[in-house]
Amino acid sequence: MKVCFLAGTLGRGGAERQLVFMLRALKNAGIQAKLLCLTKGEALEEEIRGLGIEIRSIDTRRGRLLTLRHIVKELRREPVDVVQSSHFYTNIYASIAGLMNGIASIGAVRSDLAFELASNGIYGKYQLKMPRHLIANSKIAVERAVSLGIDRDRIDLVKNVVACGTQQKDLDNCTANPTRILFVGRLGEEKRPELFVKLAYELVNTLPDRQLKFQIVGDGPLRPKLETLARGYGLAPDIFSLDGERSEMRDVYSLADILILTSKHEGTPNVVLEALSNSIPVVATSVGGVPEILNNKMGFVVDPMDFRSLLNATAELIVNRDIRTTLGTNGRQYVRENHSLTYLEERLSGIYSRLLGSRHNARC
Repeated sequence: MKVCFLAGTLGRGGAERQLVFMLRALKNAGIQAKLLCLTKGEALEEEIRGLGIEIRSIDTRRGRLLTLRHIVKELRREPVDVVQSSHFYTNIYASIAGLMNGIASIGAVRSDLAFELASNGIYGKYQLKMPRHLIANSKIAVERAVSLGIDRDRIDLVKNVVACGTQQKDLDNCTANPTRILFVGRLGEEKRPELFVKLAYELVNTLPDRQLKFQIVGDGPLRPKLETLARGYGLAPDIFSLDGERSEMRDVYSLADILILTSKHEGTPNVVLEALSNSIPVVATSVGGVPEILNNKMGFVVDPMDFRSLLNATAELIVNRDIRTTLGTNGRQYVRENHSLTYLEERLSGIYSRLLGSRHNARC
């Protein structure tokens, strides 16, 4: 079996990180894979090539039709059994190229679908309906796709996976250290990082006797605004830091005590699973697939429009180290049992086999 992935970008986003895990899973399962990408020179290319995966860049400078022509040509150059899109906005390319080459196509739904449809404008419905099959990473996206006319047997849920942390966080030796509150993600409007800055200001004033440190890891268009906002709140650099992107998150997670997610749109956020896998309790807004992976045994889920609940939940974790320890232990165990690379190998292999088997039966 051979699979060709089509990616819009290989930056450090959640969809791109899941693509890397998919490529690892296929390698472990003995399935050959290659990758076409609409950009080049991006962050994850080296890691993917390190897996022995060929990456070929698609020239997009001359418009959509010539981009499609290039993709079709690449698939004819080295035939595969499945062409799979890694981003919602590349689903049309994968589906048309698959159709023109007689190849089964799989589209991606990486967020809650409502956000993706809105952000793709007139192309949104075609990105959803043209692929032969779809893979979503949240139950809410699956249900929304079905409500929009997608047959249930044309869409599968494939849960995000993460690499578990290397060791259990030792909170017993952290009593003298500051409590470190972390935000990780793209600094764009959909993530609402300005709420994290406001949260830091409120907590510093609400809990003046506590030693607190706040850290944002990530970059994006809102960074200048966040820097200005932090200065306006009087948050000194030794209390609040914006540290940009990190290629390696191990040291960041090893120091963090609480992760905050303030998004207004999500699929299944990798950062929540990564935090849980490193024994870090999470306070997150109830959006997209977040309630599917986070409950009161591992953290707190709050209404996305209720800042007071976000503040109160975070304050509770700050003042109660025993709760942090219990929630962190539960989260780590949950990820190990439900979001492993072995799960991904079995899930993808089953989907491909079923898709190719049904295609063969249809021809007969």
